[in-house]
Amino acid sequence: MRTGLLAATLLGLPLAAEEQSVELDDVVVVATGHETKRMETPHAVYFFGFDDLHLRLQAPTLTEALDQVPGIMLQKTGHGMTSPYLRGLTSQRVVLIEDGVRLNNSFLREGPNQYWNQVDPFFYKELDVMMGPAGVLYGSDAIGGVVYARSQPLTRGLEGRGLQWIDGEALFRYASAEHSFSEHLEGEVAYEDKWSLRLGLTRQDFGELVTGDHVHNPNTNYEQWSGNARLKIWLDPDQGLTFGYNHFDQDDIDRVHRTVDHQDFHGTLSKGKAGDLRRVYDHDRRTVFGRYERRNGEGPVEEVDLLLFYTYFAENYVREKTTTDIRHRFTDIDTAGLTLRLQSPSPWGVWNYGVDFFRDWIDSAGWNIDNGVRKDLSQGVVADDSRYSSLGVYVQNELDFGARWSLLSGVRYTYVELRAGTVAFTNPDRIGDLAGRWDAVTASVRTLYRALPEDELNLFAGVSQGFRAPNLSDTTREDDFGGGQESPTADLDAEHFTTFEVGAKHRGGRSRLEVTAYYTLMKDRIGRLTDNGNATKRNLDNGYIRGVEAVGSYDLTGILTVFGRFAWQEGREDQYIDREIQNGTDDRPVARMQPLTSEIGLRATAPDARWWLECAVEMAKPQHHLADAEKTDNRFPPNGTPGYAVVNVRGGRRIDANTDLAVAVENVGDKAYRIHGSGVNEPGRNLIFTIVHRF
Repeated sequence: MRTGLLAATLLGLPLAAEEQSVELDDVVVVATGHETKRMETPHAVYFFGFDDLHLRLQAPTLTEALDQVPGIMLQKTGHGMTSPYLRGLTSQRVVLIEDGVRLNNSFLREGPNQYWNQVDPFFYKELDVMMGPAGVLYGSDAIGGVVYARSQPLTRGLEGRGLQWIDGEALFRYASAEHSFSEHLEGEVAYEDKWSLRLGLTRQDFGELVTGDHVHNPNTNYEQWSGNARLKIWLDPDQGLTFGYNHFDQDDIDRVHRTVDHQDFHGTLSKGKAGDLRRVYDHDRRTVFGRYERRNGEGPVEEVDLLLFYTYFAENYVREKTTTDIRHRFTDIDTAGLTLRLQSPSPWGVWNYGVDFFRDWIDSAGWNIDNGVRKDLSQGVVADDSRYSSLGVYVQNELDFGARWSLLSGVRYTYVELRAGTVAFTNPDRIGDLAGRWDAVTASVRTLYRALPEDELNLFAGVSQGFRAPNLSDTTREDDFGGGQESPTADLDAEHFTTFEVGAKHRGGRSRLEVTAYYTLMKDRIGRLTDNGNATKRNLDNGYIRGVEAVGSYDLTGILTVFGRFAWQEGREDQYIDREIQNGTDDRPVARMQPLTSEIGLRATAPDARWWLECAVEMAKPQHHLADAEKTDNRFPPNGTPGYAVVNVRGGRRIDANTDLAVAVENVGDKAYRIHGSGVNEPGRNLIFTIVHRF
């Protein structure tokens, strides 16, 4: 297992002396499509290994691990409904990839949502995180950043050995404030050197959440389970066919901040609560894929990645306003996709180029029950019987100029087509079809300068464009959100983004430091508005988000290490005052801007790396700059979200060669606090216990 640079610095897991050379050679795939050293990537890129995720952080979900990345804010509408904001953007403007398969689809709505939580947190062993635009490789939506989740690579067996046991893993996690129990079991076998098979099963049961000051949060309990399989047929040592299956099921997630179970936080009840009895979601996601990979090829093409996948996603939403006023919404999405990446060497650098195609088929239905009378609706949450297609073609080049300079540049053409079936426009005379076509050419140019030898100091700078076509949610969604209502809207233009970025990466004998500053220009961002009180949407003229991110550590004694991280961001845009078109526009704050956030800690690591112990303080300043939509949303206290300082203590010990134990006490002071924009507070004093046994 690789141990990442982030593990040795920010995340601070113990490293044996013989592992240091591995740490120095840490690689990621998210920025270039193939393995590249982190230090030589002209992006802000972070890596999490298994130990980072499940022993040091003991993350209950994949999204929770991202809290340690500067510039990521984990907004939580409810327990189990975490939406990562990467550089101020989430949902439709960030991308999650699981073993090459895109999770994004055209159903994703504006603002925070819960869909990144529908990924097995234990089957995936590594996360690559790239901050900022990645539109050349990943297309529409890849604006705030990309998270790439990778499962354990399959191991080729030995010829002449028949059926062979490769390895297995059993994990158990308990958390007191979550009242949660998580169990995970997986194992791998191989037959000769012909094929390898890995199976994994995870079950998680979350009870009612207890937040700071020992506040109980009714109806925050839910459960989920997942099963995963990977089969690789080895054609030879450098090429093979991989087949995969993922199944994730999640039940009874309640959006409590809009119900009678809402708990007051610094006056949120003064904004009123929806008063609903419940708002419950069930989710079911299934993916099957096949992938051909070739490495170290001879001739003009040295690497090939060809992926075909199919995903079925179902959402069942029940809103019970009263016992006689109930709303049901059902959405089924079938997604088929193809991605092809080729890599070719040349005298003018290494070329990566390819094509991707994705198509969604959406069926969305619903009905209301009023005083026992059922009324069927012409559409569900989005338009029924709809299609959404995206085609992209790209080329990217990596070119070195001598020993010090390198250039990473690329261009992509994207074409998007939407054909909505039955659309329930607010005007009853407009029930019918809606169609749209958008295309764009986007580019990225980035350079890296090796200021000192041995990667002791690398400087990078770049400019990258992003493009996002309106999706099915933008154009046809009929629903409420925290700050109001939204209705189907035609004639929307695509969004365009341009990010300017500079950064430095330092790695000395005892010190580590990475600093990045960015400025993202936004044009035609789609906003939810009203026109004479009627819900609509419109492209906003201009806006920006800018920020600074830093992470580092310093080895004091060989046993003691001080570490920390820092993030600041600010965003403004030309927004309609109080979101009413008739009021005209003004310079207004962008919604859900992460307040100044930091962490400082001290870690002790045993010389033989058998145990580690750390104490850290996480801090955030108050966020008083509220967007107009946030002023009417009961997730936000009237005077803004208060700041906080929270103490966390974590430690771990290797019991034997196959068994690891990790224990943490988070929020030691049982402080009542919440992440800006969340609908529920963070857990109170939380004892977390994880044991991992490998066999």
